[in-house]
Amino acid sequence: MGFKHWVQGIEMIVMFLVVVALPCFFIGLWGTSMINELGNHPSKSAQIQAAAGWKIFLVEVVSFVLLIGLFAFLFNLQNA
Repeated sequence: MGFKHWVQGIEMIVMFLVVVALPCFFIGLWGTSMINELGNHPSKSAQIQAAAGWKIFLVEVVSFVLLIGLFAFLFNLQNA
């Protein structure tokens, strides 16, 4: 009576982890570099925030598309 789908469960965990953790890593990386730049050049605040904002926006859009793709993939597996 044991669990028979260990490989599929681990695959699901890894896929969700990549879709969630990878964007979080990049947001943290770019956010800390933005804060460091703001500390070094406070007069260029708007320019630094705008440059970092576009990177963060791009990561959010890509992660949203990946998450929707993952859910669509899982939905298609369920209905197959």
